Amino acid sequence: MAELIYILLLITYFVLGYNIKKDNCFKAFVLLSFALPFTNFTSDFHTKYQVSVYLLFFVGALFRSIPKLGYKETLNRINKTTLYAFIGIGILFVIYLPLTIHHGLIDILKDLKPYLYLGLLVLFLNEYREYAQEVLSANFIIKCLQINCIIAMLFYAGMYFFDLHLLLIDDPYFKNNELRYTNLASYCIPFLFLKNVISSKKVSLEEGFYMLIPMLLTGNRTIILVSVFTSLVYLFMKWDLKSKISAVLLSPIIVGGLYFILSTFNDNSSLSRFKKLFNPDYLSHAISTRLEPLLLSFKEYQFYNYFIGNGFGHTYYIPWFEYREHINNYNIYLDNLYATLFGKFGILFFIPILFFGTILKKYSSVEMYKYLLLYFLLLGLTNSFIYQPYLPWFFFIMAITLKKTTVKS
Repeated sequence: MAELIYILLLITYFVLGYNIKKDNCFKAFVLLSFALPFTNFTSDFHTKYQVSVYLLFFVGALFRSIPKLGYKETLNRINKTTLYAFIGIGILFVIYLPLTIHHGLIDILKDLKPYLYLGLLVLFLNEYREYAQEVLSANFIIKCLQINCIIAMLFYAGMYFFDLHLLLIDDPYFKNNELRYTNLASYCIPFLFLKNVISSKKVSLEEGFYMLIPMLLTGNRTIILVSVFTSLVYLFMKWDLKSKISAVLLSPIIVGGLYFILSTFNDNSSLSRFKKLFNPDYLSHAISTRLEPLLLSFKEYQFYNYFIGNGFGHTYYIPWFEYREHINNYNIYLDNLYATLFGKFGILFFIPILFFGTILKKYSSVEMYKYLLLYFLLLGLTNSFIYQPYLPWFFFIMAITLKKTTVKS
């Protein structure tokens, strides 16, 4: 059943993409991607072989446009700085071939996946960005947030009262951890929130509700805290000296109030995860756990690997995967982007980050670029976001909602 639904979704998204300029197909794509429960416990239905179904929309749209333009014209439309970024990753791959060839083909492809997917999105946006901005209004995005909020609450209620997630997947991880509902919308809401803050847009109570509730249901501490912190940095930079001093003096009271509020939540609640952040022992354990797979991989390193890493396709043994029967104990990334990249590229770990920053710069606005960069750099402390299937979606939403006041390269 799961494979059948996956194939049907692939076909649906491809057809929508191929007919992108017909009968509201573009709007249907965005609405479906906001609304459908593309979450971790439904992954069998929407992601296989590292391919998330929504990506087929971009493939379908390019199948229609590239034959008309020609491949040469398509490549000529790519911004030079962006093209150089992809060439840089290509050169890095060639340099690391002597190390890369010792890894499995599937693992190498997994490591190349972020660059291939962003390349797909760059080609798509070169052709359809302006059209998307014409078709997808701000009111339509708010409508999508509303529908997503309703579905998120319904699914979370199903998980809480009827163990819906345990009916859809047989994985002890979901039995032993707090309830959390995360989908594609969960990863673009922080951007929309930051965009509203930085643009000083007055957000209605209704719109704020549609963004806040789904984010609280994710229980994703890093994304929520980094979003709030980045917004506070922006506001802090705007305040006068008196306001800055007042904010610093009031911060302990605010933190204490948050701790009191969080202490009232049930341990099975997604918000209960925030209570653990006030426990020093938990924080120490969490940091060491995230770094443990990298330290374990060091045991197999030659002396030169500490400087140049182990190449594309290098995987990490994850000790805590042992209790999960249907999952590979070796993973292509860790819960820390910098540790992940250091294990693969050593002192050259910054090159993929520069690549990412270049693409972000291409589609961001002058006002938002430095704050979005801060957001992702902080997110990387507990999330290898470059490897996540939501990254193209984030860039897509960013590109279609920001006008072409991009940062100068």
